[in-house]
Amino acid sequence: MTLTGQVISSKAGKFSVKTDECEIICSAKGSLKIKGDGICVGDKVEVEGNVIVSVFKRKNRLYRPNVSNVDAAIIVAADLPEPDFYLIDKFISNAYLDGIPCVIAVNKVDISTKTYERILENYSTCVEKIFSVSAKTGEGMDDLLLYLKDKTCVFTGQSAVGKTSIVNYLFNRDYQTGEVSEKTLKGRQTTTSSRIFEERGVKIVDTPGFSALNIDLLKKDIPRSYPDFERFSTQCKFSDCRHIGEPDCAVKKAVDENMIGKDRYSRFLEIYKNAKENKDYGKKN
Repeated sequence: MTLTGQVISSKAGKFSVKTDECEIICSAKGSLKIKGDGICVGDKVEVEGNVIVSVFKRKNRLYRPNVSNVDAAIIVAADLPEPDFYLIDKFISNAYLDGIPCVIAVNKVDISTKTYERILENYSTCVEKIFSVSAKTGEGMDDLLLYLKDKTCVFTGQSAVGKTSIVNYLFNRDYQTGEVSEKTLKGRQTTTSSRIFEERGVKIVDTPGFSALNIDLLKKDIPRSYPDFERFSTQCKFSDCRHIGEPDCAVKKAVDENMIGKDRYSRFLEIYKNAKENKDYGKKN
C-alpha cells in the first residue's frame, strides 16, 4: 500500500514521515539516495512500507538549513549571544534568492531591547515583519502566533537565541534548550537536526543554530540577493550593476541619501569582497 506524507525529521539516513494515519521511520529508495537533490525535511513524499519511493515537486527549498515547502523563514535574534549581522544578511539573501519571505523575531526583550532597536535600524526595509518577543514572559507571543497561523515556517538563528524556547512556549512543550556559555558568550547548540513541530494550525521547522551552518553565496548572486536594493537597482545605469564601483548606481545613491542603511551596505561590500571566485564556492548541493 502506498501512503503520502511529509518528512518531519531526518537523521543519519533515516526519515520520519508523518501521514494521515501514523508516523513512519523510513529509508529512501536507492535511486533517491544518489540524486543530488536528495530528500529534506518538509518534502511531501510517497511511502511504500517503510521506504520513500518518490518526492513530490517542491514549492521552494532552502539549502542552509536544508528544508523545503516553507511559507516564511523566521530569523530569531537576541542580545546574547550578540547578533552576527553578517550571518543574518547572508540568510536573508539566501532565502530571498529562493523566493522565501523573511521575518525577524527578537527574543529576550524582557532583558533588553537594544538588539530589537538595532534590528529595526538594519532590516525594517528588507523583511516582512520584525517581532519583539520574550519566550520567558510571553511578551509579543500572541502577535507572533497570529503570523504563524496556517503557515509552515522555518525557525533559524544563532545557537541559544531561543528558537526552541519559543517553540516550547507556543506549543506548551519542554524540548531541550541551549544556553549561552559564560566564558565565550556564545550559544551552546542543542538542536542537531531539523524537525517539524505542528500544533494549533501552526507548523514550525526548528533547525540547528547558525554555528552549525555554512551560509555562503556565489559572488555573481550577491548583488541581486538584497531585497532592499531591488527597488533602486532597476534605476542603475547598467542592468548588471554590482552596486560597487559603477557610475550612476542608484543603490549607492540610496545609501548616500540614507534610504539604505550604511552599515548594511558596508557589510554587503565585505561579503562581496570575501566571496571566492571559485565557481563551486557556495554551490547548492
